[in-house]
Amino acid sequence: MPKKTPPVAGVSLGEMFGTIADGLVKQNILGYAPHAKQSAFHKSPAKIRLYIGGNRSGKTVGGIVEDIYYLTGEHPFRRVPKPPIKGRVVCVDFTYGINQIIIPQFQKWMPPSLLINGSWIDSYRATEKVLTLANGSMVEFMTYEQKTEQFAGTSREFIHFDEEPPKHIFTECQARLVDVDGDLWITMTPIEGMTWVYDTIYTPGTEGSKIISVVEVDMLDNPFISPEAAEMFLSGLDADERDAREHGKFVQLGGLVYKKFNPEIHVVPAFIPPKEWEWYTSMDHGYRNPTAWLWHAVARDGTVVTFDEHYESERVVREHAVIVNTKNAAFGKTPDYIIGDPATQQRQGVTGTSIAAEYAEYGIYIAPGNNDVTTGVNQVNSYLGINPETGKPYWQITENCVNLIQELKRLRWQTWASKKAQEENNPRDKIHKKDDHATDAARYFFSFMPDLRPEITVMKEVPPVSTINRKYDEILNSMVLAAPDKTKWNIYSGSDTSRLEYEDG
Repeated sequence: MPKKTPPVAGVSLGEMFGTIADGLVKQNILGYAPHAKQSAFHKSPAKIRLYIGGNRSGKTVGGIVEDIYYLTGEHPFRRVPKPPIKGRVVCVDFTYGINQIIIPQFQKWMPPSLLINGSWIDSYRATEKVLTLANGSMVEFMTYEQKTEQFAGTSREFIHFDEEPPKHIFTECQARLVDVDGDLWITMTPIEGMTWVYDTIYTPGTEGSKIISVVEVDMLDNPFISPEAAEMFLSGLDADERDAREHGKFVQLGGLVYKKFNPEIHVVPAFIPPKEWEWYTSMDHGYRNPTAWLWHAVARDGTVVTFDEHYESERVVREHAVIVNTKNAAFGKTPDYIIGDPATQQRQGVTGTSIAAEYAEYGIYIAPGNNDVTTGVNQVNSYLGINPETGKPYWQITENCVNLIQELKRLRWQTWASKKAQEENNPRDKIHKKDDHATDAARYFFSFMPDLRPEITVMKEVPPVSTINRKYDEILNSMVLAAPDKTKWNIYSGSDTSRLEYEDG
Protein backbone atom coordinates (compact mmCIF):
# COMPACT_ATOMS: atom_id res chain seq x y z
CA MET A 1 0.00 0.00 0.00
CA PRO A 2 1.56 3.31 -0.98
CA LYS A 3 2.36 5.79 1.69
CA LYS A 4 0.19 8.89 1.93
CA THR A 5 1.99 12.14 1.33
CA PRO A 6 1.59 14.29 4.42
CA PRO A 7 0.31 17.85 4.08
CA VAL A 8 2.99 20.50 3.78
CA ALA A 9 3.51 22.23 7.07
CA GLY A 10 1.69 25.57 7.27
CA VAL A 11 -0.44 24.91 4.15
CA SER A 12 -4.13 24.13 4.53
CA LEU A 13 -5.95 21.51 2.47
CA GLY A 14 -8.00 24.30 0.85
CA GLU A 15 -4.85 26.16 -0.19
CA MET A 16 -3.41 22.98 -1.66
CA PHE A 17 -6.52 22.37 -3.76
CA GLY A 18 -6.45 26.02 -4.80
CA THR A 19 -2.88 25.65 -6.01
CA ILE A 20 -3.78 22.50 -7.94
CA ALA A 21 -6.77 24.28 -9.47
CA ASP A 22 -4.57 27.20 -10.54
CA GLY A 23 -2.28 24.72 -12.27
CA LEU A 24 -5.23 23.16 -14.10
CA VAL A 25 -6.53 26.57 -15.20
CA LYS A 26 -3.23 27.31 -16.87
CA GLN A 27 -3.80 24.30 -19.10
CA ASN A 28 -6.79 25.94 -20.82
CA ILE A 29 -7.75 29.23 -22.43
CA LEU A 30 -8.38 30.92 -19.08
CA GLY A 31 -4.65 30.76 -18.40
CA TYR A 32 -3.57 31.57 -21.98
CA ALA A 33 -0.73 34.11 -22.04
CA PRO A 34 -0.07 35.03 -25.69
CA HIS A 35 3.35 36.19 -26.77
CA ALA A 36 3.63 39.46 -28.71
CA LYS A 37 2.99 38.05 -32.19
CA GLN A 38 0.04 35.96 -30.98
CA SER A 39 -1.43 39.12 -29.47
CA ALA A 40 -0.99 40.99 -32.77
CA PHE A 41 -2.83 38.16 -34.53
CA HIS A 42 -5.73 38.17 -32.07
CA LYS A 43 -6.04 41.98 -32.12
CA SER A 44 -6.12 42.35 -35.90
CA PRO A 45 -9.55 43.55 -37.12
CA ALA A 46 -9.02 42.21 -40.68
CA LYS A 47 -11.53 39.82 -42.29
CA ILE A 48 -8.66 37.63 -43.57
CA ARG A 49 -5.67 37.02 -41.35
CA LEU A 50 -2.45 35.27 -42.34
CA TYR A 51 -0.44 34.19 -39.30
CA ILE A 52 2.75 32.97 -40.91
CA GLY A 53 5.88 31.85 -39.18
CA GLY A 54 8.55 29.32 -38.42
CA ASN A 55 7.99 25.89 -36.96
CA ARG A 56 7.06 25.76 -33.25
CA SER A 57 6.42 29.52 -33.16
CA GLY A 58 2.96 29.20 -31.62
CA LYS A 59 0.89 29.60 -34.81
CA THR A 60 -1.40 26.61 -34.32
CA VAL A 61 -2.00 27.44 -30.67
CA GLY A 62 -2.87 31.03 -31.56
CA GLY A 63 -5.23 29.81 -34.27
CA ILE A 64 -7.03 27.35 -32.00
CA VAL A 65 -7.41 29.87 -29.19
CA GLU A 66 -8.96 32.19 -31.79
CA ASP A 67 -11.35 29.37 -32.73
CA ILE A 68 -12.41 29.02 -29.11
CA TYR A 69 -12.89 32.79 -28.71
CA TYR A 70 -15.34 32.70 -31.61
CA LEU A 71 -17.15 29.58 -30.40
CA THR A 72 -17.77 31.13 -26.99
CA GLY A 73 -18.89 34.45 -28.49
CA GLU A 74 -16.50 36.24 -26.13
CA HIS A 75 -13.36 37.71 -27.64
CA PRO A 76 -11.01 39.93 -25.61
CA PHE A 77 -9.99 42.10 -28.58
CA ARG A 78 -12.75 42.23 -31.21
CA ARG A 79 -16.48 41.87 -31.71
CA VAL A 80 -17.57 38.36 -32.71
CA PRO A 81 -21.02 36.87 -33.48
CA LYS A 82 -23.24 35.76 -30.63
CA PRO A 83 -23.56 32.00 -30.05
CA PRO A 84 -24.53 29.62 -31.34
CA ILE A 85 -22.17 29.93 -34.29
CA LYS A 86 -20.71 27.45 -36.77
CA GLY A 87 -17.01 27.18 -37.52
CA ARG A 88 -14.69 25.02 -39.56
CA VAL A 89 -11.05 24.01 -39.01
CA VAL A 90 -9.23 22.51 -41.99
CA CYS A 91 -5.75 20.99 -41.98
CA VAL A 92 -3.52 18.59 -43.90
CA ASP A 93 -4.89 15.16 -42.97
CA PHE A 94 -6.95 13.23 -40.43
CA THR A 95 -4.33 10.85 -39.06
CA TYR A 96 -1.69 13.41 -38.16
CA GLY A 97 -3.26 16.84 -38.57
CA ILE A 98 -6.65 16.32 -36.92
CA ASN A 99 -6.08 13.44 -34.53
CA GLN A 100 -2.55 14.23 -33.35
CA ILE A 101 -2.43 18.03 -33.49
CA ILE A 102 -5.78 19.81 -33.71
CA ILE A 103 -7.91 17.65 -31.39
CA PRO A 104 -5.29 17.43 -28.60
CA GLN A 105 -4.83 21.21 -28.76
CA PHE A 106 -8.59 21.77 -28.53
CA GLN A 107 -8.72 19.41 -25.54
CA LYS A 108 -5.87 21.32 -23.92
CA TRP A 109 -7.24 24.85 -24.41
CA MET A 110 -11.02 24.24 -24.13
CA PRO A 111 -12.31 24.84 -20.57
CA PRO A 112 -14.50 21.89 -19.46
CA SER A 113 -17.20 24.36 -18.42
CA LEU A 114 -17.84 25.10 -22.11
CA LEU A 115 -18.47 21.45 -23.00
CA ILE A 116 -21.77 19.57 -22.80
CA ASN A 117 -21.96 18.16 -19.27
CA GLY A 118 -18.37 19.32 -18.88
CA SER A 119 -17.39 16.26 -20.93
CA TRP A 120 -15.36 15.96 -24.11
CA ILE A 121 -16.97 12.55 -24.77
CA ASP A 122 -20.45 14.10 -24.67
CA SER A 123 -19.38 17.03 -26.90
CA TYR A 124 -17.26 15.45 -29.62
CA ARG A 125 -18.70 13.13 -32.27
CA ALA A 126 -15.60 11.36 -33.55
CA THR A 127 -17.29 9.72 -36.54
CA GLU A 128 -18.51 13.08 -37.93
CA LYS A 129 -15.48 15.01 -36.61
CA VAL A 130 -17.76 17.66 -35.07
CA LEU A 131 -17.38 19.35 -31.66
CA THR A 132 -20.53 20.91 -30.10
CA LEU A 133 -20.39 23.19 -27.07
CA ALA A 134 -22.92 23.66 -24.32
CA ASN A 135 -23.94 27.03 -25.82
CA GLY A 136 -24.90 25.34 -29.12
CA SER A 137 -21.85 26.49 -31.09
CA MET A 138 -20.19 23.85 -33.24
CA VAL A 139 -16.95 23.41 -35.16
CA GLU A 140 -16.31 20.77 -37.80
CA PHE A 141 -12.86 19.37 -38.60
CA MET A 142 -11.93 18.72 -42.23
CA THR A 143 -8.76 18.04 -44.24
CA TYR A 144 -7.18 18.78 -47.60
CA GLU A 145 -7.53 15.08 -48.41
CA GLN A 146 -11.27 15.50 -48.97
CA LYS A 147 -12.98 16.20 -52.29
CA THR A 148 -13.83 19.78 -53.17
CA GLU A 149 -17.59 19.20 -53.13
CA GLN A 150 -17.40 18.09 -49.48
CA PHE A 151 -16.50 21.66 -48.53
CA ALA A 152 -19.82 23.03 -49.77
CA GLY A 153 -22.84 23.29 -47.48
CA THR A 154 -24.31 25.84 -45.12
CA SER A 155 -22.75 29.05 -43.88
CA ARG A 156 -19.87 29.29 -41.42
CA GLU A 157 -19.07 32.27 -39.21
CA PHE A 158 -15.36 31.43 -39.22
CA ILE A 159 -12.92 29.15 -41.01
CA HIS A 160 -9.41 28.34 -39.79
CA PHE A 161 -6.86 26.75 -42.11
CA ASP A 162 -3.95 25.17 -40.27
CA GLU A 163 -1.09 24.99 -42.80
CA GLU A 164 -1.43 26.11 -46.38
CA PRO A 165 -4.67 25.10 -48.13
CA PRO A 166 -4.96 24.18 -51.82
CA LYS A 167 -6.48 27.08 -53.75
CA HIS A 168 -9.65 25.19 -54.77
CA ILE A 169 -10.43 24.23 -51.16
CA PHE A 170 -9.76 27.76 -49.94
CA THR A 171 -12.14 29.17 -52.57
CA GLU A 172 -14.92 26.70 -51.75
CA CYS A 173 -14.59 27.37 -48.01
CA GLN A 174 -14.50 31.14 -48.51
CA ALA A 175 -17.85 30.90 -50.29
CA ARG A 176 -19.35 29.58 -47.03
CA LEU A 177 -18.58 32.93 -45.34
CA VAL A 178 -20.19 35.29 -47.83
CA ASP A 179 -23.80 35.44 -46.64
CA VAL A 180 -22.86 35.86 -42.95
CA ASP A 181 -19.83 38.13 -43.56
CA GLY A 182 -17.65 35.61 -41.76
CA ASP A 183 -13.92 35.68 -41.00
CA LEU A 184 -11.05 33.39 -41.88
CA TRP A 185 -7.48 32.92 -40.78
CA ILE A 186 -4.54 30.82 -41.94
CA THR A 187 -1.80 29.63 -39.60
CA MET A 188 1.09 28.22 -41.62
CA THR A 189 4.78 27.75 -42.28
CA PRO A 190 5.46 28.42 -46.00
CA ILE A 191 7.40 25.23 -46.72
CA GLU A 192 5.85 24.89 -50.19
CA GLY A 193 7.49 28.09 -51.41
CA MET A 194 5.92 31.01 -53.24
CA THR A 195 2.54 29.54 -54.02
CA TRP A 196 -0.85 31.18 -54.61
CA VAL A 197 -0.95 32.29 -50.95
CA TYR A 198 2.04 34.54 -51.61
CA ASP A 199 0.33 36.25 -54.56
CA THR A 200 -3.26 36.34 -53.33
CA ILE A 201 -2.93 36.92 -49.59
CA TYR A 202 0.61 37.67 -48.42
CA THR A 203 1.49 40.33 -51.00
CA PRO A 204 -1.75 42.33 -50.71
CA GLY A 205 -1.61 41.96 -46.93
CA THR A 206 1.87 43.46 -46.75
CA GLU A 207 1.04 46.22 -49.25
CA GLY A 208 -1.76 47.91 -47.36
CA SER A 209 -4.88 45.83 -47.98
CA LYS A 210 -7.78 46.91 -45.78
CA ILE A 211 -9.25 43.41 -45.49
CA ILE A 212 -6.08 41.30 -45.17
CA SER A 213 -3.53 41.41 -42.37
CA VAL A 214 -0.26 39.51 -42.12
CA VAL A 215 1.50 38.64 -38.88
CA GLU A 216 4.99 37.18 -39.33
CA VAL A 217 6.56 35.26 -36.47
CA ASP A 218 10.00 33.75 -35.95
CA MET A 219 10.56 30.42 -34.27
CA LEU A 220 12.34 32.24 -31.42
CA ASP A 221 9.42 34.61 -30.88
CA ASN A 222 8.02 31.67 -28.92
CA PRO A 223 9.51 32.22 -25.43
CA PHE A 224 9.32 28.48 -24.72
CA ILE A 225 11.82 27.59 -27.49
CA SER A 226 15.47 27.78 -26.52
CA PRO A 227 18.01 29.10 -29.06
CA GLU A 228 20.06 25.93 -28.55
CA ALA A 229 17.16 23.60 -29.37
CA ALA A 230 16.21 25.70 -32.37
CA GLU A 231 19.74 25.68 -33.75
CA MET A 232 20.02 21.92 -33.31
CA PHE A 233 16.99 21.53 -35.60
CA LEU A 234 17.85 24.28 -38.09
CA SER A 235 21.56 23.64 -38.58
CA GLY A 236 21.01 20.73 -40.96
CA LEU A 237 18.78 22.67 -43.38
CA ASP A 238 19.80 24.50 -46.53
CA ALA A 239 19.52 28.29 -46.52
CA ASP A 240 16.14 28.50 -48.25
CA GLU A 241 14.43 25.86 -46.12
CA ARG A 242 15.92 27.41 -43.00
CA ASP A 243 14.40 30.78 -43.91
CA ALA A 244 11.00 29.13 -44.26
CA ARG A 245 11.15 27.02 -41.11
CA GLU A 246 12.89 29.52 -38.81
CA HIS A 247 11.48 32.85 -39.98
CA GLY A 248 8.36 31.83 -41.89
CA LYS A 249 9.72 33.46 -45.03
CA PHE A 250 8.35 32.68 -48.46
CA VAL A 251 11.21 31.25 -50.51
CA GLN A 252 11.35 29.69 -53.93
CA LEU A 253 11.95 25.99 -53.44
CA GLY A 254 14.60 24.86 -55.88
CA GLY A 255 16.19 28.29 -55.60
CA LEU A 256 15.58 31.52 -57.44
CA VAL A 257 17.07 31.75 -60.92
CA TYR A 258 17.84 35.45 -60.51
CA LYS A 259 18.81 35.79 -56.85
CA LYS A 260 20.61 39.07 -57.53
CA PHE A 261 17.41 40.80 -58.56
CA ASN A 262 16.32 43.35 -55.97
CA PRO A 263 13.40 45.65 -56.82
CA GLU A 264 14.78 48.31 -54.50
CA ILE A 265 17.94 48.47 -56.60
CA HIS A 266 16.97 47.44 -60.11
CA VAL A 267 13.53 49.07 -60.48
CA VAL A 268 13.49 52.78 -61.39
CA PRO A 269 10.72 55.30 -62.18
CA ALA A 270 9.24 55.07 -65.66
CA PHE A 271 10.90 57.13 -68.39
CA ILE A 272 11.63 56.98 -72.13
CA PRO A 273 15.38 56.68 -72.81
CA PRO A 274 17.11 59.08 -75.22
CA LYS A 275 16.65 58.20 -78.88
CA GLU A 276 20.39 58.33 -79.52
CA TRP A 277 20.82 55.19 -77.39
CA GLU A 278 20.65 51.83 -79.13
CA TRP A 279 17.08 50.53 -78.86
CA TYR A 280 16.06 46.87 -78.92
CA THR A 281 12.89 44.86 -78.61
CA SER A 282 12.77 41.21 -77.61
CA MET A 283 9.90 38.78 -77.49
CA ASP A 284 8.65 35.38 -76.38
CA HIS A 285 5.68 34.00 -78.28
CA GLY A 286 2.59 32.31 -76.87
CA TYR A 287 -1.12 32.05 -77.44
CA ARG A 288 -2.80 30.45 -74.42
CA ASN A 289 0.28 31.53 -72.51
CA PRO A 290 1.11 35.23 -72.81
CA THR A 291 3.17 36.68 -75.62
CA ALA A 292 5.74 39.01 -74.04
CA TRP A 293 7.43 41.94 -75.77
CA LEU A 294 10.07 44.07 -74.02
CA TRP A 295 11.64 47.39 -75.05
CA HIS A 296 15.28 47.97 -74.08
CA ALA A 297 17.75 50.81 -74.54
CA VAL A 298 21.54 50.65 -74.11
CA ALA A 299 23.54 53.70 -72.99
CA ARG A 300 27.15 54.34 -73.97
CA ASP A 301 28.36 53.47 -70.46
CA GLY A 302 26.88 49.97 -70.81
CA THR A 303 23.71 50.56 -68.79
CA VAL A 304 20.69 48.66 -70.08
CA VAL A 305 17.22 50.08 -69.37
CA THR A 306 14.14 47.97 -70.04
CA PHE A 307 11.48 50.64 -70.27
CA ASP A 308 8.26 49.08 -71.54
CA GLU A 309 6.45 45.79 -72.02
CA HIS A 310 3.50 44.25 -73.82
CA TYR A 311 2.16 41.09 -72.15
CA GLU A 312 -1.04 39.41 -73.31
CA SER A 313 -2.47 36.00 -74.10
CA GLU A 314 -5.21 34.88 -76.49
CA ARG A 315 -4.13 37.26 -79.28
CA VAL A 316 -2.98 36.39 -82.80
CA VAL A 317 0.19 37.72 -84.44
CA ARG A 318 -1.64 40.47 -86.32
CA GLU A 319 -2.99 41.90 -83.05
CA HIS A 320 0.40 41.80 -81.34
CA ALA A 321 2.04 43.39 -84.39
CA VAL A 322 -0.42 46.30 -84.34
CA ILE A 323 0.31 46.90 -80.65
CA VAL A 324 4.09 46.75 -81.17
CA ASN A 325 3.99 49.15 -84.13
CA THR A 326 1.65 51.49 -82.26
CA LYS A 327 4.03 51.63 -79.30
CA ASN A 328 6.98 52.32 -81.57
CA ALA A 329 5.10 55.14 -83.24
CA ALA A 330 4.24 56.62 -79.84
CA PHE A 331 7.90 56.45 -78.79
CA GLY A 332 8.89 58.19 -82.01
CA LYS A 333 11.54 55.55 -82.75
CA THR A 334 11.59 52.09 -84.27
CA PRO A 335 13.99 49.84 -82.32
CA ASP A 336 17.28 49.17 -84.07
CA TYR A 337 17.18 45.42 -83.40
CA ILE A 338 14.51 42.82 -82.72
CA ILE A 339 15.43 39.52 -81.05
CA GLY A 340 12.98 36.76 -80.29
CA ASP A 341 12.12 33.22 -79.40
CA PRO A 342 13.97 30.88 -81.81
CA ALA A 343 10.80 28.80 -82.04
CA THR A 344 9.17 31.63 -84.01
CA GLN A 345 11.34 30.62 -87.01
CA GLN A 346 9.76 27.16 -87.24
CA ARG A 347 7.26 26.62 -90.04
CA GLN A 348 3.87 25.36 -88.88
CA GLY A 349 2.29 22.29 -90.40
CA VAL A 350 -1.15 23.87 -90.81
CA THR A 351 -0.26 27.22 -92.33
CA GLY A 352 3.09 26.34 -93.91
CA THR A 353 4.53 29.58 -92.55
CA SER A 354 6.22 30.67 -89.32
CA ILE A 355 5.43 33.15 -86.58
CA ALA A 356 8.44 35.20 -87.63
CA ALA A 357 7.20 35.33 -91.24
CA GLU A 358 3.77 36.48 -90.04
CA TYR A 359 5.37 39.32 -88.08
CA ALA A 360 7.47 40.21 -91.13
CA GLU A 361 4.27 40.93 -93.04
CA TYR A 362 3.78 43.84 -90.62
CA GLY A 363 7.33 45.13 -90.90
CA ILE A 364 8.59 43.40 -87.74
CA TYR A 365 11.65 41.27 -88.51
CA ILE A 366 12.69 38.99 -85.69
CA ALA A 367 16.20 37.59 -85.40
CA PRO A 368 16.33 34.40 -83.28
CA GLY A 369 17.97 34.67 -79.89
CA ASN A 370 20.20 32.08 -78.30
CA ASN A 371 18.06 29.51 -76.46
CA ASP A 372 20.91 28.02 -74.43
CA VAL A 373 19.41 28.48 -70.96
CA THR A 374 22.67 28.36 -69.01
CA THR A 375 24.32 30.97 -71.23
CA GLY A 376 21.27 33.22 -71.11
CA VAL A 377 20.86 33.00 -67.34
CA ASN A 378 24.55 33.77 -66.84
CA GLN A 379 24.22 36.81 -69.09
CA VAL A 380 21.18 38.12 -67.25
CA ASN A 381 22.81 37.57 -63.85
CA SER A 382 25.94 39.42 -64.98
CA TYR A 383 23.83 42.44 -65.95
CA LEU A 384 22.07 42.36 -62.60
CA GLY A 385 25.46 43.14 -61.06
CA ILE A 386 26.64 46.61 -60.08
CA ASN A 387 28.75 48.66 -62.48
CA PRO A 388 31.75 49.77 -60.36
CA GLU A 389 32.10 52.96 -62.41
CA THR A 390 28.52 54.18 -61.89
CA GLY A 391 27.61 52.43 -58.64
CA LYS A 392 24.34 51.38 -60.27
CA PRO A 393 23.19 48.08 -61.80
CA TYR A 394 24.09 47.39 -65.40
CA TRP A 395 20.42 46.51 -65.92
CA GLN A 396 17.62 48.80 -64.74
CA ILE A 397 13.89 48.17 -65.23
CA THR A 398 11.23 50.85 -65.14
CA GLU A 399 8.37 50.32 -62.72
CA ASN A 400 5.74 50.05 -65.47
CA CYS A 401 7.20 46.66 -66.54
CA VAL A 402 5.12 44.94 -63.88
CA ASN A 403 5.03 41.45 -65.42
CA LEU A 404 8.77 41.32 -65.98
CA ILE A 405 9.40 42.47 -62.41
CA GLN A 406 6.98 39.90 -61.01
CA GLU A 407 8.57 37.05 -62.97
CA LEU A 408 12.11 38.04 -61.99
CA LYS A 409 11.08 37.90 -58.33
CA ARG A 410 9.53 34.46 -58.70
CA LEU A 411 11.35 32.46 -61.39
CA ARG A 412 12.84 29.32 -59.87
CA TRP A 413 14.67 26.14 -60.80
CA GLN A 414 12.71 22.93 -61.07
CA THR A 415 12.57 20.68 -58.03
CA TRP A 416 12.21 16.92 -57.78
CA ALA A 417 8.66 15.67 -57.26
CA SER A 418 9.25 14.33 -53.74
CA LYS A 419 11.36 15.19 -50.72
CA LYS A 420 13.05 11.80 -51.01
CA ALA A 421 14.04 12.47 -54.63
CA GLN A 422 15.34 15.89 -53.64
CA GLU A 423 17.58 14.33 -51.01
CA GLU A 424 18.88 11.60 -53.33
CA ASN A 425 19.65 13.73 -56.41
CA ASN A 426 21.60 16.83 -57.34
CA PRO A 427 19.56 20.02 -57.77
CA ARG A 428 17.89 20.24 -61.17
CA ASP A 429 19.32 22.66 -63.72
CA LYS A 430 16.10 23.35 -65.63
CA ILE A 431 13.91 26.38 -65.09
CA HIS A 432 10.41 25.75 -63.75
CA LYS A 433 8.29 26.42 -66.84
CA LYS A 434 5.62 28.61 -65.35
CA ASP A 435 5.29 32.38 -65.59
CA ASP A 436 8.58 32.72 -67.46
CA HIS A 437 7.48 34.56 -70.61
CA ALA A 438 8.87 38.05 -69.94
CA THR A 439 12.04 36.60 -68.43
CA ASP A 440 12.52 34.45 -71.55
CA ALA A 441 12.15 37.57 -73.70
CA ALA A 442 14.82 39.25 -71.55
CA ARG A 443 17.08 36.21 -71.82
CA TYR A 444 16.92 36.28 -75.64
CA PHE A 445 17.87 39.96 -75.60
CA PHE A 446 20.85 39.50 -73.29
CA SER A 447 22.14 36.68 -75.50
CA PHE A 448 23.02 39.52 -77.92
CA MET A 449 24.86 41.60 -75.35
CA PRO A 450 28.58 41.43 -74.48
CA ASP A 451 29.53 39.16 -71.60
CA LEU A 452 30.10 41.02 -68.33
CA ARG A 453 31.36 38.19 -66.17
CA PRO A 454 34.57 39.31 -64.45
CA GLU A 455 36.56 36.26 -65.53
CA ILE A 456 35.93 37.21 -69.16
CA THR A 457 35.73 40.99 -69.41
CA VAL A 458 34.29 44.13 -67.92
CA MET A 459 32.47 46.15 -70.57
CA LYS A 460 33.58 49.77 -70.69
CA GLU A 461 31.18 50.72 -73.48
CA VAL A 462 28.83 49.21 -76.02
CA PRO A 463 30.71 47.67 -78.99
CA PRO A 464 30.74 49.71 -82.21
CA VAL A 465 27.45 49.64 -84.08
CA SER A 466 29.18 48.04 -87.08
CA THR A 467 30.10 45.02 -84.96
CA ILE A 468 26.53 44.52 -83.79
CA ASN A 469 25.27 45.07 -87.35
CA ARG A 470 27.50 42.28 -88.64
CA LYS A 471 26.17 39.86 -86.01
CA TYR A 472 22.59 40.85 -86.77
CA ASP A 473 23.11 40.57 -90.53
CA GLU A 474 24.59 37.08 -90.16
CA ILE A 475 21.39 35.94 -88.47
CA LEU A 476 19.16 37.63 -91.02
CA ASN A 477 21.19 36.05 -93.86
CA SER A 478 20.57 32.63 -92.35
CA MET A 479 16.85 33.40 -92.38
CA VAL A 480 17.03 34.34 -96.07
CA LEU A 481 18.90 31.18 -97.00
CA ALA A 482 16.26 29.10 -95.26
CA ALA A 483 13.37 30.84 -97.02
CA PRO A 484 11.63 28.97 -99.87
CA ASP A 485 12.01 31.91 -102.31
CA LYS A 486 15.36 33.59 -101.69
CA THR A 487 14.95 36.15 -104.49
CA LYS A 488 12.29 38.12 -102.67
CA TRP A 489 14.32 38.99 -99.56
CA ASN A 490 16.66 42.00 -99.36
CA ILE A 491 18.97 42.95 -96.50
CA TYR A 492 19.76 46.60 -95.85
CA SER A 493 22.67 47.50 -93.55
CA GLY A 494 23.74 51.01 -92.74
CA SER A 495 25.86 52.86 -90.26
CA ASP A 496 23.13 52.88 -87.68
CA THR A 497 20.59 50.18 -88.53
CA SER A 498 19.88 46.85 -90.23
CA ARG A 499 16.61 45.61 -91.60
CA LEU A 500 15.18 42.79 -93.67
CA GLU A 501 12.55 43.49 -96.33
CA TYR A 502 10.38 41.17 -98.40
CA GLU A 503 9.48 42.16 -101.96
CA ASP A 504 5.88 41.19 -102.70
CA GLY A 505 5.37 40.82 -106.46
